[in-house]
Amino acid sequence: MVTKKLRLLFLFFMCCIPLFGRQLPERKGWWKFDDTTNIVKAEAGSPLMLNGRHTLVPGPKQGNGAVRIGNGSYYAIRHGMHANGGGSRVNQYTILIDLKVPVAGAWKSLFQTDLSNTSDGDFFINTNENIGIQPTGYTSYAVIPNEWYRFVLTVQNGVQQISYLDGEPVNEGGVLPIDGRFALDSLLLMFADNDGENAEIDCAEIAIWDTVLTAEEVAALGGFGHNVHPKHLPIVPYLQAPTPTSVYVCWHDTSTTGTRVEYGTSASLGMVVTGNSERIAIAHRWHTVLLTGLKPDTEYFYRVKSSSDSSAIFTMRTQPAYDFTGKIRFLMISDTHNSDTAKSMRVITAARQKISELYGEDIHNQINAVLHSGDLVIFGRNAAEYSKLFFAPMSVVSASIPFLTVPGNHDRPDNGRDGDAGVNYYTYTKYDDISLKSAPDPLAERIWSARFANTLVIGINTDIAASLGAEQAQVLDKKLAEAQADTSIDFVTLLTHHMPVTELWGEAIGYDSGPRYVRNVLLPILQKYSKVVQLTYGHTHGFERGTIESKTNGGDFRIVCNGGGGGDIDRWGAFKNYDHQNIHVTLDHFCFQIVEIDIAHHSYTGTMYSLGNSDRIEESKALDSWYRKARQPAPAAPIVSAPTIVKNRFVFHSTPVNGHDSLMTVRLQIAYDTSFIKIALDTMMHWKNVYGRDSHFNPIDKNKGIELTNLQIPVKKIAQKRSFYYRVKYRDHNLRWSDWSRPSTKYEYTSSKAKRNSSKKQQPNSHSQPTIRSTSR
Repeated sequence: MVTKKLRLLFLFFMCCIPLFGRQLPERKGWWKFDDTTNIVKAEAGSPLMLNGRHTLVPGPKQGNGAVRIGNGSYYAIRHGMHANGGGSRVNQYTILIDLKVPVAGAWKSLFQTDLSNTSDGDFFINTNENIGIQPTGYTSYAVIPNEWYRFVLTVQNGVQQISYLDGEPVNEGGVLPIDGRFALDSLLLMFADNDGENAEIDCAEIAIWDTVLTAEEVAALGGFGHNVHPKHLPIVPYLQAPTPTSVYVCWHDTSTTGTRVEYGTSASLGMVVTGNSERIAIAHRWHTVLLTGLKPDTEYFYRVKSSSDSSAIFTMRTQPAYDFTGKIRFLMISDTHNSDTAKSMRVITAARQKISELYGEDIHNQINAVLHSGDLVIFGRNAAEYSKLFFAPMSVVSASIPFLTVPGNHDRPDNGRDGDAGVNYYTYTKYDDISLKSAPDPLAERIWSARFANTLVIGINTDIAASLGAEQAQVLDKKLAEAQADTSIDFVTLLTHHMPVTELWGEAIGYDSGPRYVRNVLLPILQKYSKVVQLTYGHTHGFERGTIESKTNGGDFRIVCNGGGGGDIDRWGAFKNYDHQNIHVTLDHFCFQIVEIDIAHHSYTGTMYSLGNSDRIEESKALDSWYRKARQPAPAAPIVSAPTIVKNRFVFHSTPVNGHDSLMTVRLQIAYDTSFIKIALDTMMHWKNVYGRDSHFNPIDKNKGIELTNLQIPVKKIAQKRSFYYRVKYRDHNLRWSDWSRPSTKYEYTSSKAKRNSSKKQQPNSHSQPTIRSTSR
């Protein structure tokens, strides 16, 4: 027995030797600031080279010195490392910094890889005291001012970056290019930045290795005892991908086990479904449970659990069956990403309040889904941003109303141009069941559709225009053809992130391939199908509404920019502004949109609610609305009469609109032949053109006062002494066009000035006025 115990004890110590006896790799450079007579002295490697000034300050413990290096000052390190990691520079290394932030609220650079220090620093503590840089993301943990931390960064270009605080991993940076920005030359500049974003910082130790330390090795380095990971993240459910009989219930938590949802048709619950969790990033796990076999159009109670944690009990409602005859509603938002989450919180909170005001406090019974047109976060690689910038603000409604989203350019891992949303976005979204393509097809989840009674919603990833755009367009065309043939579908509405055109942010049109893809590839497809009623998008931070002419007789469709969801607004004059003919209303406002479909009456109504901007605050004021009535006939063809001339302008007269609606647009054609082949003028005029703002920040309607049935055209646009005909047709606010009017009588425009100059009897002071006469027989 004793022999057996000794054998087991021997085996235990043999197993522990690798753990307790492991030696850290040799430091290539090490500076501890303990020698007050030689502050830049190296424990290993070369002495630090000071550029600027530093002062001695107390270190984290007795005998451990520290320095405070001021704004504009930095150290140059001759690290002595050789090229590695498959490149011509140092691509694999580890940096340790013992640091303290003396003053909060200022940018503090940690290091700079540019030897000339003429570009931006490469790692920072930002004004919120999070550590990182945009390409790798920031830590969700914020360092506490005047407390010491041990920060360690491991860099393996081509593979990953990992940040640690006090021995614990706090951020994974993803793949960065070999020999790129984070590769090192012969020198490394500590605390340097090119434009002064290096406020004072205290440093007690710097070390550098020419290898990537493991998580166990970093843990062995220890720290200063901070709990950088909360034991549990708050459990807030996020509903998504709804159908009449199913819905995905998801939530964040640090727990790895026990994923389940308890649910039922009363608060006593009674049923349980288990799920699974996925590791998104350090300290972030995404729990997912799919509820199936639900009853359509039914209220359910539920709560989520993982391990020993449990949420409160929430309520939700399943989607109606396809033959439902009541009303369905959508809340539409976009571009909610902002480091100042108070802005997106204000929008989503105002939206919830407006829903409650209009329909009742039981919002889960009133709104069928939230449709989000992308840019959930600022930098898609950083999983912590999804929690902070998207899921936290959206929690105002996400436990009661399911979400459907499309990715924006900021949701990509590189925030670059022409890329896909990447692993974080598509880990969070659960669209396999509504995807129009199944894995392993590269389009899986990139294009999806969801049916809500008589309305089909289609989501399109416009970030893949350069890679999969043609294939996606084919899938879209096929789906729209199916919807067009389905007599139970009245309306199709689509979500993209990119716009076809924009008035507020002109530069965006050429920014990447997304807008060109929407304009040149997607719009011609949408124009083929009369059931398309709206294309909703974001990218521009504001509100814009316009109309695209269809190629069918079923009516045109709206294009709506809904990008005022919380990102900083694109104000008039901040970028290039263009007055586009097919955009009717543009407002530089925070906003949200509510769409209501009255199935029994086959009608579709959209309303934009404005929160204004910093210069003009609104309180969820309805500033724009539009509609579509699927079965309302088009207006009758107008009748034209003889034009007149007023102040060198033709006035073309036509009868009031004759139909079930009001007049939205008049199209006027002038031709030199009755077949209207030789067109002299083809123009459209709309009932309004809200573009720009006045000195009091009031929107300007450039078409205010225009009489659409008495259109005025400068006489110089028509050739003199030439006979012409004209005709008009009307579009009502239901987006249905009348037939053309019968062509007018033949008219001839003659300048009376020309006549006066040719007549010797003409009095010199007589009034000059063009004339028009009928030449018909």
